[in-house]
This record gives sequence, C-alpha cells and structure tokens, in this order.
Amino acid sequence: MTKTPEAPSIRQPEASSAPFLRRLILRDYRNFERLECEFPEAGVAIIGPNGSGKTNLLEAIYYLEVFRSFRGVRDRALVRFGETVFRVEGEVEGGMSVAAAYDRSQRIKKVEVDALEVERVSAGIGSVGVAAFRLDDAEIVRGGPSLRRRFLDVALSVGVPGYLPALQRYRGLLSQRNEALRRGWSNDETEAWTEGLIEAGGVLTERRATWVVEGAERYADFYARISGGDSAALRYSASIASNDGADGSEAAGSWQDRFRRALERTGERERRQGMTVVGPHRDEIRFEVGAPEGPRDLRSYGSSGQQRTAALALRLLEADRLRERLGREPLYLLDDVFAELDEGRSDRLFRLFESERGGQVIITAPKPGDVGLMGGKLARWRLRNGRLIA
Repeated sequence: MTKTPEAPSIRQPEASSAPFLRRLILRDYRNFERLECEFPEAGVAIIGPNGSGKTNLLEAIYYLEVFRSFRGVRDRALVRFGETVFRVEGEVEGGMSVAAAYDRSQRIKKVEVDALEVERVSAGIGSVGVAAFRLDDAEIVRGGPSLRRRFLDVALSVGVPGYLPALQRYRGLLSQRNEALRRGWSNDETEAWTEGLIEAGGVLTERRATWVVEGAERYADFYARISGGDSAALRYSASIASNDGADGSEAAGSWQDRFRRALERTGERERRQGMTVVGPHRDEIRFEVGAPEGPRDLRSYGSSGQQRTAALALRLLEADRLRERLGREPLYLLDDVFAELDEGRSDRLFRLFESERGGQVIITAPKPGDVGLMGGKLARWRLRNGRLIA
C-alpha cells in the first residue's frame, strides 16, 4: 500500500532534510501477516481502535533500531500466532536498509544492514536513528528501579560509544560472580570475577552518571515548558557511591575505586545473601519536583500528570542526545502520547515539537480528533485488524 505525502505539520530543517523511513515491510510480526507501506517524508497519523495494531506497527519500526521490543517482551512473543518466523525490513531514504528476522523454532535472530548480515546483532544497533515516545513511558517514573535502569541501558547503548560492550561484559561477569557466591566458593575463587566486574561496572556507572548530570538542566527545562513552569530535577543514584554523593566528583576517586571499596564493605552481606549486592545493577534515577515543603520524589508523591510530564521530559532529553550523535533529526514515534495529558500540557508539548523538532513523525491515536494538534496536516491512515485502509 503506497500513500502520497501531504503538507507537514512539523517544521522541516531549513538546510538539508533528515533521512526518513521510506518503506516498511512486515511478515508475520504480531498481528500483521503481511504489510508493505511507503511513508511520506513528513510522517503520518495512524488512526485505529485499541487492539488494531497501532502500537505493534511502531514497535516494529523501533525493532529496527535496537532489535528488541520496546515493551520488553521476548522475541518469541513477536511471532504471529501459528507461525515460526517473523521478519521486519525498513528502507531509509538515501538507500540504507535494515532488516531483522527471528526463528522461534530455532531461537535464531539474524540482522542485516544494507543487505549484509552482521556478525553480531549489537553491530547494527542505532543504524536508523529512532526516538520513541509511548503512553506507557510514565511507568519509567512510577515503576520499579529495573525499568529506569533499562531505559538508561537502551538510551546509552544507542547513543554512547563503548557502553554496550561494557554492559554485555558486566552482565556476563555478574552472572558468574553471583554463581560463585551462591555455591559458597572461597574468596580467592570469587575474586576471579571481581576485577573485571569492577572495570566494566565503573564504565557503566561513569557513563550513566555523566549522561544524567550533563542532561539535568535540559530535562528541567523540558519539564518546566510542558508543565507550565514547574521546577524539576533529575538525579543519578549510584549504589556504589559513598556519602559524598553520586556526581562523579574527583574527591571520591574513580568509579572503579568506589566500586572496589563498596565490594569490600559489603563482602559479608554478599556471602550471606549469595549475590553481589552493589553495582550498576542496583542503581537508580531519581525524579524530583519542586514543592513548598521542598523537593518531592515523583515516584512516591507525584501526581499522574507530573509523572507523565517527567517521562516526556526524559524522552525529549534522550531524543536530543540522539540528535547530537546523529548530527541530524531522528525519526519520531509518538504512540498515543496525548491521550492522558490535559489540554494545557498537550498544547505546550505540541508547540515544543512544532518549533524545535524537524524530523519525520509517525503518530498513533484511536480517533481522528485525538491527533488534531499534530496530525491536522499529516497524511492520515486507518488501521484495522492489522490492515492499513486508505
């Protein structure tokens, strides 16, 4: 199915336009048996009732960026019911192509960039340049710490060189060290994994803390602009930091030194519990908002509107950092993001996009009226039961 572009509602760059997703081909992905479509350069508003496959479509596009579901589900759950293999393929204007396929029966994933299979899936991550905004993003703020760590791991794996290899190494060493602790091995045997864990963990903590500290001012600005002037703060809380804080200051030594000292302090606890109790796998992001009585933790005390605003500000920060890495606008996916915002926040978010974001936008909503702000001048497609309707 091919559509003709209409006038964009999002301001396009004045110099050179950013590459955009031109074609998407799905086979046996979620509720899509077979789908092939060509996107307008400005983007499109996809309208359909809940359960029609709107989020599945955006999930498939984002899959080409990180080769995993943005819902956090396993690949086998993405294969259409009754089938064994799914395939997702995208072509970016200018000739670049990315494809991914997963065989549920053999548990094999293959990734191709420009029709050449990559040796390691991680080598293809970040090839398209996609910033995703989802209705469920508020869970990053109000959910458990693992959701916030997952956000950082995905954002930094795509946007920060060297982060993904360190993350993969850390996870492998952590698993081996925890197994040694569970089995009650001696200190010497456990130490075989400790130094590598400290090295990789120090890299993760330093780059996470730097990402948060460097982005905190921009995050606060986005929060204020969406909320209508409220103050907010974003902080990184490292489990290996001592009382001098988690801001990466030289006074406390390197992150590797902090990690080593933290492991020494918690050695007895580790042996009792049979696991590594400090490290990047125990770290946190803190979201705070100003209040008359002082800063308030949004996870515990924030309203739904404040939590949603914090998630949007965080995603805008992530998109900015991605734009800096790419040297161009990313592709923006907006999955029903206006649904639970009040009119004021919706209008301010729209104006922020309109004035400062120039990339292709693909937005979803259940009803045409729900995309009046951003979708008024975008091409509109209807989606029902996994089929696009003109």
